[in-house]
Amino acid sequence: MEASQTSQSGRHGPLRLNHGVLLEMERVRQAQERKAKSLRALEKQRARKPSEEQGSEAKHISNFADFNFLEKYCLFNREELALYKRTFDEVDKDNDGYLSSSEVVTALKETLPLGALTDSEEIYVYRILESLDYRVTAGLTDLRLFAVVASLAQKITALDGFMRSLVGNVDLKALEPRMYRAKQLFLCNLESESTTISVQQFLVELKAGGISRVHEEKVRKELRHTRALDLLDFLTYLPLFVLIHKSVVSNPLDDSRTL
Repeated sequence: MEASQTSQSGRHGPLRLNHGVLLEMERVRQAQERKAKSLRALEKQRARKPSEEQGSEAKHISNFADFNFLEKYCLFNREELALYKRTFDEVDKDNDGYLSSSEVVTALKETLPLGALTDSEEIYVYRILESLDYRVTAGLTDLRLFAVVASLAQKITALDGFMRSLVGNVDLKALEPRMYRAKQLFLCNLESESTTISVQQFLVELKAGGISRVHEEKVRKELRHTRALDLLDFLTYLPLFVLIHKSVVSNPLDDSRTL
């Protein structure tokens, strides 16, 4: 009997070992893939910077409190911040409380499921924050700024197909000049003494801009469990506002609502 048990143990032991090795190899492969994507995204961002700015990362520190607009309207609850802090601390190897630009991109990859965010969507996250004066490539980043990046990315991954197609195909060059107006639009629609826009007000803006009833219903359905939109919600849906703005400018008398 003992011989039989030993034989079975010897037969299954290597199988268990091989399975464990395969799992570890897959984990390493996924980590390498995330790192490669992080480096590609970072290089795309760095390619947009003047050459003299590159290499100065360690000299500049970006603190959340330095960005008044973000600080005032980006609010996080304890659970959200705790979630982002765990990833932040894992990537912050020197424990100085800051992440380099490459570490921010790596931490973002660790926060999201593999492949959850497309390359174009990731670039959108960085570029939209650049237009609010925060550049992930400009230096070291503190926890709350990383939370802004991660939260915006997570909101995008939760969008439906229609909205994600808008985010993925948005003209980033055309978006930047419109950010001043977008900020004014956000501020004008804020509820009194609040940091959020009511969903009803948001839908009024969409309807006024000419969005089709089909797409209005899609947005309404997606936001059915939400009463108000904060700044990061607004930035997530910004491509929709841009689409509407282009339509209104090109044909201000058209009320067919076909967007």
